Amino acid sequence: MEKPKSHTQYQSAFTIVELLVVIVVIGILAAITLISYAGIQKKAVTASLIFDLDNASKLLSMDQVLNSTYPATLSEANGGKGIPASSGTEYNYFPTATGFCITATKSSSSYRITNNNMPRPGVCSGLERDKLSIIKWGSWTLGASGVSGYSANGDGNSRITDINPWGMSDIIWDVSNQDVTSNADGGWDGSSFSIDNTKMYRFSTFVRRKTIGNGYFYLGTHGYPDAVLYRSSGTSDSNPYFFAISSYWGDVNQWYLVVGHVWPAGSGTGATMADSGTYTMSGTKVASSSDFVWQPTTTSSNHRSFLYYSTDVTTNQ
Repeated sequence: MEKPKSHTQYQSAFTIVELLVVIVVIGILAAITLISYAGIQKKAVTASLIFDLDNASKLLSMDQVLNSTYPATLSEANGGKGIPASSGTEYNYFPTATGFCITATKSSSSYRITNNNMPRPGVCSGLERDKLSIIKWGSWTLGASGVSGYSANGDGNSRITDINPWGMSDIIWDVSNQDVTSNADGGWDGSSFSIDNTKMYRFSTFVRRKTIGNGYFYLGTHGYPDAVLYRSSGTSDSNPYFFAISSYWGDVNQWYLVVGHVWPAGSGTGATMADSGTYTMSGTKVASSSDFVWQPTTTSSNHRSFLYYSTDVTTNQ
């Protein structure tokens, strides 16, 4: 007769807990692998875009040396051979009066280069720079006083050809040669536009001072027929400014982006939207802004930005 097996002769098996631990460990290792791969892939895309833009810049500069001008299109560049690109890279090219800006895009990442500068994240402003904006500045023309959609505010207004925040030649609203009186010195009051008071709206402008001088910089709005409310307190403000400062915060001849938001009606009070504030062109936030809230009866708004109370005739904004 066969003897019964002793307890020690049975093979041990994994418990449910042990199996779950193994599965969790494998999952963590897989996640780490995926994250590491994604990071490596992103770095590879960035390196590829920078390489393509550096090469494109050199070839376009060679065209300028040989022909005394930059090509009108990329197909005409490099002696008619075009600009080579790494697999998957797409170019968007904008020649200007003083050079060029070219955007390289791959796998949802974009870098740009202006003239012979270093490649930077982002895209060129391009010819459709105001495509997504409710208010348009493509109608700006050279000259003084106001222009369609923008009523001049003060006595120092003109629109000149200058370099925009992306390093491209463009029409810039210039405030200079204002009088010494402490009053409105230049900028615009924008025409009103309809709003959906159930949505949040972003208001922004770029500002630069070539000569800091003195005077207030303003970025503001209005609410019609009923005024907007302060986001911080819920009180009404018929003369609202996202940013109003008497002492200019920035460095001379540097562009800054100033941003404020108007929140949906009924959203209550609280902190400003995280993106509200003043930024350098590299994305560093250097100052805070105020936010506002639409009223349920507010149906239109406007955009306004100007220099005010400058008594220094050399101030240039």
